[in-house]
Amino acid sequence: MMRKAFLVLAVVTALTAGIFAASTSAPKTTSVTVGDFAVKVAKAMGYSPADQQAAVKSLKTSGVNLDAGEIGSRLTEGKAAQILGDLGIKVRTSDAASPLSPAKSDQLVTAVSLSSASAASVTPSADLNDCLALRNRGQCETCCKVFYGCDLNLSCDFAKACTRTCSAVVPPGLQSSPEPQP
Repeated sequence: MMRKAFLVLAVVTALTAGIFAASTSAPKTTSVTVGDFAVKVAKAMGYSPADQQAAVKSLKTSGVNLDAGEIGSRLTEGKAAQILGDLGIKVRTSDAASPLSPAKSDQLVTAVSLSSASAASVTPSADLNDCLALRNRGQCETCCKVFYGCDLNLSCDFAKACTRTCSAVVPPGLQSSPEPQP
């Protein structure tokens, strides 16, 4: 999970850097409002906002520092970078005051969608006791790795710890009996 998340983050960062770099040389067209962008980002994250106010509320629950009074203001590179940064997507701007076109904002929303899809592909366990409650060591180890945010297709720094933790799971049929076996 760590490498997959890193790969998605790298792709998103490269895409975002390209978008911002292109914004300095591209002709300026109609700009997008912060409210328009909030609706697109909220939808990309899986919310169904009825309007811009609902989108701002949804983004606030995800940790975005956004005021409802900003809805009508023009979206700039700096504001888009701040919104994405609050969502954990690191971006750099070439000109923080430069307005974003609808096409560029759509590209940024695509980056949010990619990031949200990779984060939602695995649901972490509430705690390791949930993993230990499983009746299968393999399932327990997978649950443990997901708990620590590992990519299940790649090596994981926590693999040995998960193996040790899940060794306490006794497979069905091998329950210890009070009588010694010959």
